[in-house]
Amino acid sequence: MHKIFQTSGWLLIDKLARLFFGLITMAMIARHIGPEAFGIWNFAIALTTIAGGLAILGLDKLVVKELVSFPDKQDTILSTALVMRIGAGILSCLICIAVVGFTKSSLYLVCTVITGFNIVLQSFDVFDCLYQANNKVQKVIIPKVAVFVLFCAIKLLFIVFNGSLLTFVWLSFIELLITYIIILVFYLSKNQVNFFAAFSKKEASRLITHSWPLIFTGVLVLLYMKSDQLLLDIFGNPVQLGEYAAAARISELWYAIPTVISTALLPGLVQKKQVNVQAYWDTIEKWLRFSFWASIIIATSMSFMAGKLTTMLYGAKYPHSGTILLIHIWANIPVFLAMVIMQYQIVEGTYKSNLYATGAGLFVNVIINILLIPSMGGVGAAISTVASYVSLYITVILLDKSGRIVTFTRQMLDPFMALADLKQVLGSFKIFTGSLSTLIREKPLTK
Repeated sequence: MHKIFQTSGWLLIDKLARLFFGLITMAMIARHIGPEAFGIWNFAIALTTIAGGLAILGLDKLVVKELVSFPDKQDTILSTALVMRIGAGILSCLICIAVVGFTKSSLYLVCTVITGFNIVLQSFDVFDCLYQANNKVQKVIIPKVAVFVLFCAIKLLFIVFNGSLLTFVWLSFIELLITYIIILVFYLSKNQVNFFAAFSKKEASRLITHSWPLIFTGVLVLLYMKSDQLLLDIFGNPVQLGEYAAAARISELWYAIPTVISTALLPGLVQKKQVNVQAYWDTIEKWLRFSFWASIIIATSMSFMAGKLTTMLYGAKYPHSGTILLIHIWANIPVFLAMVIMQYQIVEGTYKSNLYATGAGLFVNVIINILLIPSMGGVGAAISTVASYVSLYITVILLDKSGRIVTFTRQMLDPFMALADLKQVLGSFKIFTGSLSTLIREKPLTK
């Protein structure tokens, strides 16, 4: 429990920094450049994010699982995953550039080229996997947060100096470049590894054998997370895309909560299943229940403040963002639940059912977007987002042959069990903070 709280704490620091500093900075940039330019930038982000999902090769969570299960193969697993992701990243970047080069204007192309470089840089996220597996995420969180906050200040400074759209696109790339250089230098200072020499074709083949369903699942997830933005640009216009992206950024910030919890819990779930299956099931059940009730509270609260919040952040240039946020925020409920079940399926190794469910969600997303965007714009895209996530979770339940996900889902609806879970978590947190306080007081005495 101590390691979970410690890992979650560092991840929460990262997410909170991005929540407050990131949202304010991006809102100021959106106000400065206007919805059309903001829409063009978000088109480039959406396209490269989807391509980047392919470049991950399904290795993010799988590598964590492998490092926990086979700690003696650390160098081989990390090096192989890194080389694989760099190769896939370069290929994905070139595909993005080719697609936009033949279909869009020069401004779209320049934004895509610069943003596409991020795909290659994000290959170095494999070091995150190592520190997640060892519950030492602070090794990457500290440099990431420090550089992020610094560049938020720099971006705000360039707003004062009337920076253009491309100025902020370049700054975002430089921010990522500096972050990964720091992380790589730190890792190499502690570990003398020749990544290309440690690369193993046999290990690459083994990883791909296990990860191919995760590759398609990851791409499909990103497709229906970002396809609405691509379709808005196709069937609507950059202004509608800018308004939608502004609202979606607020709504999707809440996805940080299940992301933090899943990152913190995954290594422990892998170990717990090996030791005590019933305790492992109980953890999944409680996690799902917490996710359901937390997302209900978030969606309800945000619905009441959607209009005022978007006006305060983005101004009068984004008149429809409040209505879009009012609808889009309800996607948080199925997103929170799907995140839990996805980690459960990773531990169980049942990747294919998640792949099929994600495909069903994407199908619903695209069809509803095509039907609604021409007449409703961003509001139609928001409706499509909620419907697609709900259909994904329903499909997961229908495809679960064990029936355990149905049991988990029934148990999550009980508010009294949710209160009991909350009391247990608060009790554990109280013990953790008490132990930490004692440690801090006693530490000087031991010197």
